[in-house]
Amino acid sequence: MALASTIVLLLLPFFFSSSSSQCHDRDKKALLAFKDSFLSTSLDAKWLESTDCCSWDDHVTCDLTTGRVTSLYFFNDNNSVSLNGSIPAAVGDLSALDTIWFSDLPALVGPIPPQLTKLKKLRSLTISNTGVSGPVPPFLSKLPLLQQLDIGGNSLSGTIPPSLGSLTRLTLIGLYDNQLTGTIPASLYNKLNKSTETTPALFLSGNKLTGRIPSPLGNVNFNTIDLSDNRLTGDASFLLGKSKTNLDTFNLSRNGLEFDFGKVELPKSLRRLDISHNNIYGSIPDRITRLRKLAEFDVSYNKLCGKIPSGGSFPLFDKKYYAHNKCLCGAPLQPCK
Repeated sequence: MALASTIVLLLLPFFFSSSSSQCHDRDKKALLAFKDSFLSTSLDAKWLESTDCCSWDDHVTCDLTTGRVTSLYFFNDNNSVSLNGSIPAAVGDLSALDTIWFSDLPALVGPIPPQLTKLKKLRSLTISNTGVSGPVPPFLSKLPLLQQLDIGGNSLSGTIPPSLGSLTRLTLIGLYDNQLTGTIPASLYNKLNKSTETTPALFLSGNKLTGRIPSPLGNVNFNTIDLSDNRLTGDASFLLGKSKTNLDTFNLSRNGLEFDFGKVELPKSLRRLDISHNNIYGSIPDRITRLRKLAEFDVSYNKLCGKIPSGGSFPLFDKKYYAHNKCLCGAPLQPCK
């Protein structure tokens, strides 16, 4: 499954269809200021002061009882939406917002505005695949109810702020496909409330992150962890193990990681494993064939040796998923001597 599709599926519970409630006057004023901050948009024909903002279009969702605007949803489907400019400060005046979704809007540029810190009810923030730039702002840690943060596919630069680790409800962190540098903060998920019902997911792929993966991340029972296509080094085996009972997707490909794969215990829940293009050594242990859910597997471009296991799902994996290792043998590669 593509990364963007995975993120969307994890965020879907935060999107609601629009209602027909009577819009709150203060929210209407903020929405009109939001619209007017752009030179020209597809909103001009529907976002009118003379009409109820809760009935404008699917971009706005209101609470059925209070009439307060609870979500903004802008997704550029077949060029149906055009937002040219920066995210307006007026978005911070929509004080009842719990969901913001700006996606696939290449003309949306500039930094993430500090006025977002006024949105104390915000649970889900998506600004993905846009032209937004600047740093990942540390002020995001001032959103106490934030559970889902997807700001991937932009032009964000600088380092990952350690302050994100102070959010006790933040279960999804998506900073993929940016220009981020430095190390992964050891603080991420450190203060996550253990009683949360949502399994954590971490998407940092497609950046320029360096150094070792911090060992405290080994204490997190992830559903998905994708650190691929960075410049990470050292041992990452502590992210795996039988105790990771929720782990579905594990992608550490295209880094400089080194550990003995033959000594790693893999959880039974695992469906996707990609550790290709690293410096991982050892063997592929026979016990991996007991993983009945394993559907994707790639260990190519490493330093693995020994016989490829033949049971379980392994007959389904093509030879390209084992290519360019030190001395792997057995089907689908050459027979072992």
